Amino acid sequence: MTLDKFISLAQPLSLTARACISLHITEAYFRKIGLKHALVDEFFDHLWDHPLQGEPKEFSAWEAKRGDLVDFGLTDDLPDDLDEIMPQLPIDEAELFAVCEAPVEILWGNFFRTADDETSFDYLKFSLNLAERESLIFPKIALYQDSLFAENNGWGKPISQPTRDAWRAEGKVH
Repeated sequence: MTLDKFISLAQPLSLTARACISLHITEAYFRKIGLKHALVDEFFDHLWDHPLQGEPKEFSAWEAKRGDLVDFGLTDDLPDDLDEIMPQLPIDEAELFAVCEAPVEILWGNFFRTADDETSFDYLKFSLNLAERESLIFPKIALYQDSLFAENNGWGKPISQPTRDAWRAEGKVH
């Protein structure tokens, strides 16, 4: 599928679906460049738990556990542990920030205000352009077709754990 076709199919998707697609691309990119670290695992595990946070109390507890790499994606400093391995990677800190920022901002940029369709979609397009540039296969968009921005104030219908698990497993980018 071409980038333009994927973008047109992704336009109506919810913030949750956009973040999950961006996460898949980020995971594949990190695998490609050899970025492996406990902070990276924590980053993905935390963000993949987001779709399961249904109640405000659950959300608050989840949000409070966000971790250093999520904070980095929110413009905090690069975690010291990653600072030590950056020279071994084929990217610099600015590019790492941009890659982390995309899925983080699709979520955090919309938590405490009205959902921003345009900005969140720009972050998704950043991830999709990264996938195309790095020759990564796009995630299976059909998985997300029922999660629409037009529903639930941009977040789409709530999803179950089995659905989230399917999104995470079946949407993997190689």
